[in-house]
Amino acid sequence: MHRIVLVSIMAVVISLALISCGGEASSEQTVRKASPSPVPRAPMDEEAVDGEGSTVERGTEVYVSMQDPGGSGEYIYDPEELSFNVGDKITLVLESESEFHTFTIEDLGIDMAVAGGAVDEVTYTFDSAGTYEFICIPHKELGMVGKITVN
Repeated sequence: MHRIVLVSIMAVVISLALISCGGEASSEQTVRKASPSPVPRAPMDEEAVDGEGSTVERGTEVYVSMQDPGGSGEYIYDPEELSFNVGDKITLVLESESEFHTFTIEDLGIDMAVAGGAVDEVTYTFDSAGTYEFICIPHKELGMVGKITVN
């Protein structure tokens, strides 16, 4: 008799667990669009860190969102194209949506790793005209690339 009661109780518990964890998949997909306003951050000094880890004076802030819209398999930078002039000092504020990403510009020696949900930044003065590719090292083959044009 005890076995029947125990098996019945276990069946009810398992059924409740399956019901609470399961459910129908929504036919609607949520697509996160880039926010036109920057991610709120704690107030910072007028200094930033350059690509080599040294403290430098902050430049003009430019926000770059590193996105991996949930479940889509798409990995993108927003914006994926940036344009500056020779001599511009820029502080790139890098926001990683929910996964680990990098912001890497091999030709300029910039390699920033940003944890999922985190914000980090790098300040750089563009001293040479040209076009520079930036990539997310783990997601480059999935299309997570962009370019900076320096006029």
